[in-house]
Parts: sequence; structure tokens; C-alpha cells
Amino acid sequence: MRQVVVDGEEVVFGDEVPEAPAQIYELLMDALSEQGRVVVGFTVDGDDSFPDDQFPESYTKIEASSLTHDELTLRVILESMNQLSETESQLDAYIKNILSISWTEVFNRMNELISRVQPFAELIDNISPYASAYDPPWGTKLKEISVEQAESLNGMLDAFEQGNPAKLSDDLSIRFIPVFKRSRKLFAEEIIPYLKERVEEK
Repeated sequence: MRQVVVDGEEVVFGDEVPEAPAQIYELLMDALSEQGRVVVGFTVDGDDSFPDDQFPESYTKIEASSLTHDELTLRVILESMNQLSETESQLDAYIKNILSISWTEVFNRMNELISRVQPFAELIDNISPYASAYDPPWGTKLKEISVEQAESLNGMLDAFEQGNPAKLSDDLSIRFIPVFKRSRKLFAEEIIPYLKERVEEK
């Protein structure tokens, strides 16, 4: 007999239980989305189907877990903020090197710079849909930061294309790092407390 368990509770289907795990997954995604939740775990007969979404053709037992959008967003932010804890000091060191080493060396280390700033850009990109959907009180500030960080990243790419170390130094020190600092302050003082409060209420 086929069984589907979500967050520890067995799902009761009104009609016949669907045979295909992929169909179960789609039904759960739709149903949970209406409740402001998202599937974060999905195992078929003990085998994890995340993150590749590769499903077998049949099953005996499916176990799924979910989080509210608030919980998932908070988890993403906390993990990203931890990852970004050293970024500011690393960028400061990078800036000091830009004008003191050859441009060839700076150019060769472009991927290093990208690896430093990419998690920040991804964090903003990942949180923006939540802000658009739920219109939190900090949504406007996040949108402003999103625009500014995109402009500063484009400026850095232009500096690399132009072979202009002075412009790269300015884009980092005058544009990117101030936006980075403001965003960390916004997350620490407004976004994280807001999400924690919503999670605790539920």
C-alpha cells in the first residue's frame, strides 16, 4: 500500500493515491504553496530525490518535509551572512593590492574577486522574490540596495574590461563596500529580527 507522509503526518487523498512520485511532488508543491510553504525534502523509499528532482516510476513510501517561506528565507540569510563574515576584510585587503601590484596579477585574480562578491549578489537575488511577494517593511530598502549593488558590480566588470585599476579600486571602495556594509546592517537590524518574529508567531 502506497503511503505519503509530509512533516510527519500521513496525507489522506480524496481520490486514489497517485502512482508516480513526480505527480505526488507536483501536488505537494501546489498544495503547500497555497499555505505559504515550500518542499525542502523529498525521499522515495528512503532515497533522497533532492536536489536533482530525479524520481523513480513508482514507490511504496514517500516522505516530504517543508518550511514556511519565512523559515526558508531566514535560513538562507543566516547561512549567507555566516559565509560573508570575512568578506569585508578580504575586500579591503584586495583593494590595497590593486594599486600596488601589476594589472596582470590583478586581472589573473579576477575570479578571486568574483568568488568574494558573488555570495552577496546571490543573497540579494534570493531574498528579492520574498520581498516582492510579501511586501515587508524593509522591502524598499532592499530594492535600493539591489539596484546599487548591481550597478557597482557592472562598474567592476567595466574596470576589468578597460584594464583600469584605479576605476576598479574606486568601484570597490566607494560603491561596493558601502552598499555591502549597509546591507549587512539592514539584515542584522531589520530583516533577520522581522523574520525571526514571524517564525516564532507560527
